[in-house]
Amino acid sequence: MQVQDISLEEELNQKEERDEISILRDFGLEEDEAQTYVGLAQLGSVKASEISAFTKIDRVRTYKILENLKNLGFATSTLSSPIKFSANDPEMILKDIILKQKQKVEHLEKNSSQFLKILSRLKLHEPQIGLPKLTIVSNRNNIYDQMTKIIEETKDRLYIVVTLSDIIRMYYTSIPEAIKKATKQNTKIKLMTGPELSTKLEYIQRLGINKFRIVTLPSPGRLLCSKTQVLMSGNTSSQVNKNINEESVMVTNSNDIIKNMQSLCEFLWESGEDVSIEDNSKKEKKHEKQSTILVVDDDPDAVNIFADYLEIKGVSTVERCTDGKKAIETFKKIRPDAVFLDIMMPDFDGFYVLEQIRKIDPKAKVIMVTADKSAATNKKLHKVKPTDVIYKPYDIEQITRCLK
Repeated sequence: MQVQDISLEEELNQKEERDEISILRDFGLEEDEAQTYVGLAQLGSVKASEISAFTKIDRVRTYKILENLKNLGFATSTLSSPIKFSANDPEMILKDIILKQKQKVEHLEKNSSQFLKILSRLKLHEPQIGLPKLTIVSNRNNIYDQMTKIIEETKDRLYIVVTLSDIIRMYYTSIPEAIKKATKQNTKIKLMTGPELSTKLEYIQRLGINKFRIVTLPSPGRLLCSKTQVLMSGNTSSQVNKNINEESVMVTNSNDIIKNMQSLCEFLWESGEDVSIEDNSKKEKKHEKQSTILVVDDDPDAVNIFADYLEIKGVSTVERCTDGKKAIETFKKIRPDAVFLDIMMPDFDGFYVLEQIRKIDPKAKVIMVTADKSAATNKKLHKVKPTDVIYKPYDIEQITRCLK
């Protein structure tokens, strides 16, 4: 299922499904190498000229790519003339790469322990106290880990200045738990963000914050400022899975920088518009309709984002399933008020699951979810007559219409 955070804005596309090329890049292939391997998997045993024409990659470059794929274990070639190339079994290749990476991690962990033991026996120079330090942290995931660390270390007051897209992505990290824990320990979290958040209070509420301020952001970056350290960057990517490695922040304990950033944060806070969502959440909870909905999709990220949105909109219980067989069993057990059912799933697809659900309860409300608008699928949908159909990428209006 193609995953998008359920909103009209492009930057709310939180856990967008990755394509085969970007996934293979995680396994060490360049983009054109991944493209060539996928082409081989589609075409079967072919000559270099044929795969070059198929991928539209220069023939000379294709020969180099094929040789590299052979060296990496992704492809094999015949001894006949002309030479033909074919893709090796992807499952075996990826399992082998994962195993090697696990072995590397185990090796690093072993060496790390040994290195620390060696250092403990050596006489080391005492670290110089009081000198300001500056660290550059790269990769968005590492940045969020650093932000979590700062939140956990702050015991008095912390300014957080971030954009809407950052707030949405933060929800799927350890940051919300860190904020909730810090708040319970009486740390004052002073969150500031741009005006677009004034109409999307649920995203702030999901972080465990009931009060924040709308300000004019000095840049589309991040800024965390406590009395002892500052984390800041001038820009963040609005794309979910793109430019992750290119993002970076500066972290420092320099007194001069901390004083300047504190002054900036205090100015922004004083000039910002105060927003409280505590009363709104109580009203929503008071008028909340007690209902149970079952969300079914083979992609766990899709299920979680869809379910999170339903819970935000007041659905009291959301059950989550990632395969058709379990979905049928769960429906039989809980008898939900409605089912959001993805069509494209392995083993039991959505049409089969719908058929089994209707055998259990002919009046069951089942909303089919699909990106397939082909004539064949439309014909099947017309035949099985689901309660409703949502086409991906879906948005708030489609979901709200079905909830009503």
